[in-house]
Amino acid sequence: MKIISGSHKGQNILTINDSKTRPMMSIAREGIFSSLQFHLSDAMVLDLYAGSGSMGIEALSRGAKYVTFVESSDKCINIIHKNLVRFDTNFNIQKMSVDTYISNAFDKYNIIFYDPPFDFEDSKISDEILGLELLLENTGYIICHRHTKSHTQIESKKLEIYKEKVYGQSRILIIKKI
Repeated sequence: MKIISGSHKGQNILTINDSKTRPMMSIAREGIFSSLQFHLSDAMVLDLYAGSGSMGIEALSRGAKYVTFVESSDKCINIIHKNLVRFDTNFNIQKMSVDTYISNAFDKYNIIFYDPPFDFEDSKISDEILGLELLLENTGYIICHRHTKSHTQIESKKLEIYKEKVYGQSRILIIKKI
Protein backbone atom coordinates (compact mmCIF):
# COMPACT_ATOMS: atom_id res chain seq x y z
CA MET A 1 0.00 0.00 0.00
CA LYS A 2 1.20 3.52 -0.78
CA ILE A 3 0.40 7.06 0.31
CA ILE A 4 -1.88 8.39 -2.44
CA SER A 5 -1.16 12.13 -2.36
CA GLY A 6 0.47 15.00 -0.53
CA SER A 7 3.98 15.60 0.76
CA HIS A 8 4.74 11.87 1.12
CA LYS A 9 2.97 10.70 -2.06
CA GLY A 10 4.11 7.30 -3.30
CA GLN A 11 5.83 6.21 -0.08
CA ASN A 12 5.02 2.74 1.20
CA ILE A 13 2.75 2.05 4.14
CA LEU A 14 3.54 -1.22 5.87
CA THR A 15 0.48 -3.32 6.68
CA ILE A 16 -0.35 -6.14 9.07
CA ASN A 17 -0.60 -9.68 7.74
CA ASP A 18 -3.47 -10.69 10.00
CA SER A 19 -7.03 -11.74 9.15
CA LYS A 20 -8.39 -9.40 11.87
CA THR A 21 -6.89 -6.34 10.19
CA ARG A 22 -8.00 -5.36 6.71
CA PRO A 23 -6.40 -2.40 4.94
CA MET A 24 -8.87 -0.18 3.15
CA MET A 25 -8.74 -0.44 -0.65
CA SER A 26 -6.88 2.40 -2.37
CA ILE A 27 -9.96 3.35 -4.39
CA ALA A 28 -11.99 3.76 -1.18
CA ARG A 29 -9.22 5.82 0.46
CA GLU A 30 -8.99 7.98 -2.65
CA GLY A 31 -12.76 8.55 -2.65
CA ILE A 32 -12.76 9.50 1.02
CA PHE A 33 -9.88 11.94 0.66
CA SER A 34 -11.46 13.49 -2.45
CA SER A 35 -14.53 14.24 -0.33
CA LEU A 36 -12.36 15.70 2.44
CA GLN A 37 -9.79 17.57 0.35
CA PHE A 38 -10.92 21.05 1.47
CA HIS A 39 -11.15 20.05 5.14
CA LEU A 40 -7.70 18.54 5.72
CA SER A 41 -5.47 21.58 5.91
CA ASP A 42 -4.57 22.14 9.58
CA ALA A 43 -7.18 19.58 10.69
CA MET A 44 -7.07 17.78 14.01
CA VAL A 45 -7.61 14.11 13.11
CA LEU A 46 -8.50 11.02 15.15
CA ASP A 47 -7.79 7.58 13.63
CA LEU A 48 -9.73 4.92 15.60
CA TYR A 49 -9.07 1.19 15.14
CA ALA A 50 -6.03 2.54 13.32
CA GLY A 51 -4.55 -0.79 12.13
CA SER A 52 -1.50 0.21 10.05
CA GLY A 53 -2.37 3.91 10.43
CA SER A 54 -3.01 4.39 6.72
CA MET A 55 -5.90 6.84 7.10
CA GLY A 56 -4.13 9.09 9.60
CA ILE A 57 -0.88 8.89 7.64
CA GLU A 58 -2.68 9.92 4.44
CA ALA A 59 -4.21 12.83 6.35
CA LEU A 60 -0.76 13.94 7.61
CA SER A 61 0.64 13.73 4.09
CA ARG A 62 -2.21 15.95 2.88
CA GLY A 63 -1.70 18.68 5.47
CA ALA A 64 -3.46 17.64 8.66
CA LYS A 65 -2.10 19.54 11.66
CA TYR A 66 -2.13 16.61 14.11
CA VAL A 67 -3.28 12.98 14.20
CA THR A 68 -4.08 10.80 17.20
CA PHE A 69 -3.93 7.08 16.42
CA VAL A 70 -5.88 4.72 18.71
CA GLU A 71 -5.14 1.00 18.52
CA SER A 72 -5.04 -1.83 21.05
CA SER A 73 -2.96 -4.42 19.13
CA ASP A 74 0.79 -4.52 19.85
CA LYS A 75 1.49 -5.69 16.29
CA CYS A 76 -0.45 -2.76 14.86
CA ILE A 77 1.21 -0.26 17.21
CA ASN A 78 4.64 -1.46 16.03
CA ILE A 79 3.63 -1.06 12.38
CA ILE A 80 2.23 2.41 13.00
CA HIS A 81 5.53 3.44 14.62
CA LYS A 82 7.47 2.10 11.61
CA ASN A 83 5.15 3.92 9.21
CA LEU A 84 5.49 7.23 11.06
CA VAL A 85 9.31 7.32 11.11
CA ARG A 86 9.37 9.85 8.25
CA PHE A 87 6.92 12.25 9.94
CA ASP A 88 7.57 14.99 12.49
CA THR A 89 6.10 14.90 15.96
CA ASN A 90 2.63 16.00 14.85
CA PHE A 91 1.02 12.77 16.00
CA ASN A 92 0.56 10.56 19.03
CA ILE A 93 -0.31 6.90 19.40
CA GLN A 94 -2.65 5.72 22.14
CA LYS A 95 -2.48 2.00 22.97
CA MET A 96 -5.95 1.32 24.33
CA SER A 97 -9.40 0.17 23.32
CA VAL A 98 -11.49 2.61 21.34
CA ASP A 99 -14.34 2.59 23.85
CA THR A 100 -11.89 3.51 26.63
CA TYR A 101 -10.48 6.33 24.51
CA ILE A 102 -13.95 7.67 23.68
CA SER A 103 -14.96 7.58 27.36
CA ASN A 104 -11.87 9.50 28.51
CA ALA A 105 -11.03 11.87 25.65
CA PHE A 106 -11.60 15.59 25.87
CA ASP A 107 -9.96 16.83 22.66
CA LYS A 108 -12.08 17.96 19.72
CA TYR A 109 -11.42 16.77 16.18
CA ASN A 110 -12.24 18.04 12.70
CA ILE A 111 -12.07 14.55 11.16
CA ILE A 112 -12.55 11.18 12.84
CA PHE A 113 -11.73 7.98 10.97
CA TYR A 114 -13.76 5.19 12.51
CA ASP A 115 -12.92 1.74 11.12
CA PRO A 116 -14.13 -0.95 13.56
CA PRO A 117 -13.91 -4.66 12.75
CA PHE A 118 -16.62 -5.79 10.34
CA ASP A 119 -17.90 -8.38 12.82
CA PHE A 120 -18.89 -5.77 15.44
CA GLU A 121 -22.60 -5.61 16.11
CA ASP A 122 -24.40 -2.62 14.63
CA SER A 123 -25.66 -1.61 18.09
CA LYS A 124 -22.04 -1.29 19.37
CA ILE A 125 -21.15 0.82 16.32
CA SER A 126 -24.17 3.08 16.88
CA ASP A 127 -23.21 3.52 20.56
CA GLU A 128 -19.60 4.40 19.73
CA ILE A 129 -20.70 6.89 17.04
CA LEU A 130 -22.94 8.52 19.64
CA GLY A 131 -19.87 8.91 21.88
CA LEU A 132 -17.87 10.36 18.97
CA GLU A 133 -20.40 13.16 18.63
CA LEU A 134 -18.89 14.74 21.76
CA LEU A 135 -15.37 14.64 20.26
CA LEU A 136 -16.35 16.20 16.93
CA GLU A 137 -15.98 19.89 16.14
CA ASN A 138 -19.16 21.60 14.91
CA THR A 139 -17.98 21.50 11.30
CA GLY A 140 -16.38 18.07 11.61
CA TYR A 141 -16.81 14.73 9.88
CA ILE A 142 -16.81 11.11 11.00
CA ILE A 143 -15.72 8.67 8.30
CA CYS A 144 -17.19 5.26 9.13
CA HIS A 145 -16.01 2.11 7.30
CA ARG A 146 -18.45 -0.81 7.44
CA HIS A 147 -19.25 -3.96 5.46
CA THR A 148 -21.98 -3.54 2.84
CA LYS A 149 -24.18 -5.96 4.83
CA SER A 150 -24.01 -3.68 7.88
CA HIS A 151 -27.13 -1.81 8.95
CA THR A 152 -25.41 0.82 11.07
CA GLN A 153 -27.84 3.54 12.13
CA ILE A 154 -27.08 7.09 13.25
CA GLU A 155 -29.08 7.53 16.43
CA SER A 156 -28.05 11.09 17.21
CA LYS A 157 -30.19 14.11 16.48
CA LYS A 158 -26.97 16.09 15.96
CA LEU A 159 -25.40 13.83 13.29
CA GLU A 160 -26.49 12.87 9.80
CA ILE A 161 -25.13 10.79 6.95
CA TYR A 162 -23.77 13.38 4.53
CA LYS A 163 -22.51 10.92 1.88
CA GLU A 164 -22.53 7.17 1.44
CA LYS A 165 -20.40 5.19 -1.03
CA VAL A 166 -19.85 1.51 -1.70
CA TYR A 167 -16.48 0.14 -2.84
CA GLY A 168 -16.56 -3.65 -3.23
CA GLN A 169 -17.54 -4.96 0.22
CA SER A 170 -16.85 -1.62 1.91
CA ARG A 171 -19.61 0.81 2.81
CA ILE A 172 -18.23 4.26 3.59
CA LEU A 173 -20.41 6.67 5.57
CA ILE A 174 -19.40 10.29 5.80
CA ILE A 175 -21.23 11.65 8.82
CA LYS A 176 -21.40 15.32 9.78
CA LYS A 177 -22.85 17.43 12.55
CA ILE A 178 -26.09 19.26 11.77
